[in-house]
Amino acid sequence: MPFVDILIFAVIAVFLIFRLRSILGSREGFEQKPSASPLSEPAGDAENIVSLHGDKANGVGLEAVKKLDSQFSEDSFTQGAGSAFGMILSAFAEGDLATLRRLLGYDLYEDFSESIRQRAKDGDELAITIHDIRDIALTDGEVSQNIASVTVKFTSVQSRTLTDKAGVVIDEDSFEETELTDIWVFERDISLADPNWKLVETRAEDDV
Repeated sequence: MPFVDILIFAVIAVFLIFRLRSILGSREGFEQKPSASPLSEPAGDAENIVSLHGDKANGVGLEAVKKLDSQFSEDSFTQGAGSAFGMILSAFAEGDLATLRRLLGYDLYEDFSESIRQRAKDGDELAITIHDIRDIALTDGEVSQNIASVTVKFTSVQSRTLTDKAGVVIDEDSFEETELTDIWVFERDISLADPNWKLVETRAEDDV
């Protein structure tokens, strides 16, 4: 009889386990929230981002970005752009591909990583010091086929030193405390829940 009682309880336990599993479901593996970049908008409902209804959002200028992406704030974006500027330049100098992969668009990441690989192959080392960021200005914006882009003008004072594998400074690629003006373009797909902007283009002001 004790054996029969144990068997009955075991059957009941198995039934309850399968019953709970069918009600609650199961989860395999683990979930990890994506790490936010400096240019990350606050989370909001999908309707607060943009309601597409099957159409592609389009518009020209920063006002178009604000209209189609209600989470966009010029002040917050400017602050995030300043942080991203320092992080990206430091990661490029240090050869930190993991950070660059998180902050750059695919094509620009490939360009940066190729430059880093070539530098490592040659045995060169790069050091970048940002002495001052004098101005950050959002100069343009656009939304095309749901892709929002914001153009940012950075005026900064930098020093750069490139040394070869013997530790000798390569003069043509090095300079001391020089004011530079850079134009960077950031993009984000406003139809996606991902709030992070990525850098997709860089150029000097003289190249415009």
